[in-house]
Amino acid sequence: MKAPARPCSIVWRKSIVCLALGGLFWIAGVSKVQAEVNRNETDSVRQETMASQQAVQTAEASQQQTLQDGRVIHFSDILKDPDNIELNFLYAKQQVRENNVLGAAATLERILLIQPNLAPVRLFYAIVLFRLDNLNEAGQELEKLKSLSMPDSLRNEMNQYLKLIRLRRKRTVFGLRESIGYQFDTNRNAAPSSKYRLAGEIPLGLTGTDRKRDDTSFLNITTIDVTHDLGMQAGHELNASFTYFLQEQTMVDSLDLSSFQYSFGGTYKSRWFYFSPSFNVSHLFLSREGFLRTQGGSFNLSHEFFRKLNVFSEFKIERDDYSGISENTTADERDGRLWELELGATYKLTQTMRWTNSFIYDNQTAKQGYNAYERIGLRGSHTWLLGRGQFLINAIDLMYDQYDEPDTTIAGRFRRDKSLRYRVTYGAPLDFLLIGKILPGPFKDITLTLSYEYYRSLSTITNYTYTNNKFQTLLTKRWEF
Repeated sequence: MKAPARPCSIVWRKSIVCLALGGLFWIAGVSKVQAEVNRNETDSVRQETMASQQAVQTAEASQQQTLQDGRVIHFSDILKDPDNIELNFLYAKQQVRENNVLGAAATLERILLIQPNLAPVRLFYAIVLFRLDNLNEAGQELEKLKSLSMPDSLRNEMNQYLKLIRLRRKRTVFGLRESIGYQFDTNRNAAPSSKYRLAGEIPLGLTGTDRKRDDTSFLNITTIDVTHDLGMQAGHELNASFTYFLQEQTMVDSLDLSSFQYSFGGTYKSRWFYFSPSFNVSHLFLSREGFLRTQGGSFNLSHEFFRKLNVFSEFKIERDDYSGISENTTADERDGRLWELELGATYKLTQTMRWTNSFIYDNQTAKQGYNAYERIGLRGSHTWLLGRGQFLINAIDLMYDQYDEPDTTIAGRFRRDKSLRYRVTYGAPLDFLLIGKILPGPFKDITLTLSYEYYRSLSTITNYTYTNNKFQTLLTKRWEF
């Protein structure tokens, strides 16, 4: 009677072995998925930092943008009525929009010969001289304005340009940019849309904290930068910056992020091209543990054609050194080098709109082949300056990743990813909004940005197919001294 018991014990042993192997595959699979989420987070630090910087630069450009008048004025109109001050002033603004800054200066000089005490015209003339880099005459015109009667808005603008001229005359300029805000993600932990994950080709349903989780977070981006003019006629310069990034989650503490980024470089300017090399170091912390150190450089080459088209190329090389942490013990399998080439162009559609499009190729090496990949992608953005500091930015990324080897702890097939990232950002200074009317002076030049981002990833491995919606608001202020 004991003989039949042997097959049963063998079955039980096989079952235990299978369960043990399944458990190992599950643990390894979860660790690899966590590693993938962590890799996405390292990319998000760069994206948010660059988006913040782009928003500030766009806000400054929009603040200086002359508001357009719907009427098109021809020089023949001026000849018919040469003493019409209003018509000449509108024509000067139109010339600036058409990049005929020298012509605008001549038009404004004619107006001031007839009416020298028109504060709006003299201020605009000073701004045109500033754009022509004629700082001495621009400063003289602004000094003349001080004795004229004008609204507070014009006087504030006059003081702003006096400050800009003082800064422009300095060879070394320091800057401080501070952004604080709030973010909401609908799928913070990148849970797969299928609601299950593969581990050794075995589909396992999501449970507990592995399920899709929305979360809020506090954001802080602090940047200190310095620019030094080398004193040459061409305008060659050196620059350096330090950026601190913090994203503190409300619920998903394992994705708390912070980083320190250092950069040093410069710009060589000639009539044929601008060349900007930069050398960068960063240290990223995940869940308050040192997770990633990078060292590398980037080399940007650009040339402008006909004041409308700017063609650029950027080559970047970076060494990535990961450290195993409690949230991701296998992170060091990703150690390797990233090579990136971006070729693109920016075209000015109008004086208030520009479109940028680029092609991207990445090659990421890694200790383990299943973490190495090649990427090709397209990136596009449309920027619209709405005037008075307002702006609207639409950006889209389309990427295709092809991994070198399959990760058998998850699935035996090769991984291929397609991703779409769309982001729209509206920005405006607080003094443009109603709240600006009750704020003290130092708060009026703070820029408010509102952003929405949609991210969709499609993969041959269901673990990496997911969707996330992100809503973000930031308050940003910049000081220069």
